[in-house]
Amino acid sequence: MKLLLIGPMPPIRGGISDFNNYLYESIKKNHNINYLTPSPLYPSFLFPGQSQFQNNFKEIHKGKSFNPYNIFSLIKLIFWIKNNDYCKVITTHWNPIFSIIFTIINLSISNKIEKIGIIHNVNSHEDNYLDKFFVKLYLYSLNRAVTLSKFTQKQIKNISNIETLPLFHPIPKLNQPLLNRNNELKKMKLDTNKTYILHFGIIRPYKGLSRLIQVFKKVIKRKKNIQLLIVGEFYENVQYYKSMIENLNLKNNITVVNKFVEEKDFSKWFSVSDYVVQLNKSASQSGVTALSIYFEKLIISNTVGGLKEILNKKNSVITKNDEISIEKTLSNLESVDKESLINQIKFLKTELSWQIFCEKFINFIKN
Repeated sequence: MKLLLIGPMPPIRGGISDFNNYLYESIKKNHNINYLTPSPLYPSFLFPGQSQFQNNFKEIHKGKSFNPYNIFSLIKLIFWIKNNDYCKVITTHWNPIFSIIFTIINLSISNKIEKIGIIHNVNSHEDNYLDKFFVKLYLYSLNRAVTLSKFTQKQIKNISNIETLPLFHPIPKLNQPLLNRNNELKKMKLDTNKTYILHFGIIRPYKGLSRLIQVFKKVIKRKKNIQLLIVGEFYENVQYYKSMIENLNLKNNITVVNKFVEEKDFSKWFSVSDYVVQLNKSASQSGVTALSIYFEKLIISNTVGGLKEILNKKNSVITKNDEISIEKTLSNLESVDKESLINQIKFLKTELSWQIFCEKFINFIKN
């Protein structure tokens, strides 16, 4: 079985790229798999961040990249696939732009090649009619698909009859032990006696950060020794959030680190944090959830979308999705049975391994 994986790979940065890299490395241990990565991922005028590439990644994948916005590069790619006898082409879908690109590729290659989709998101977080139209075209171009939640599988069934298998986002394959909490806090010049809540990852509107900041103003009136760490690159106006923090007199209670966090620095931020907070407006699944489980950190979540399939009252701090409930939850963290919840997180960590994911994935696509 000769496989081709098409999707972002390092040095393209971000969760999808990391996911594809783990997938490729896991599958190639037992199967013949190659990959192609789009580069650049977005035209520069559409990219809201500072850079599309990792700073510390040395290896550039020569001969394994294509420009998705260059018609000649796409034609060359299509002929290359046709001439290399792949039996299955796997595309990883997360974005409506690539719905179009992957549809063109899938419909241009032989019907003898099976087209497999790994669906991170059906709809974009901004969600509009055109997105849905392009996703329908992409699903039409597939033979079958794997989703990263039952929530996403249900969304697909509403618009397509394609065969699907729901799996879950595996735990990242890192080799990063937790560091000494107090030592790291001292390096950051932060108070070792405070409780730290981490909001981690790229900042976009659907993450619900503005509501969290507003609620936090009420929380510190009841619980003084609590600090919010907002760590990640802002894909929207960072000054809007900084002004909000200043106007609410929260500069001493909220730390903002506006930068993309390289993999080598993950441990530092999770080591100093007592909890990770995820109060998204929408979520089909989450790489930050998987990362938090890897570091065995308790997650404070409203379990929207597919998150409820992984997070529950047995392994997480669950809150209802309204400001009063969120405030109450954040103000009463001392009542949390951390030991019991962390034991369940450790169990979940073994269940969501890349080995189990790839075994189920391969069994599904080879039948």
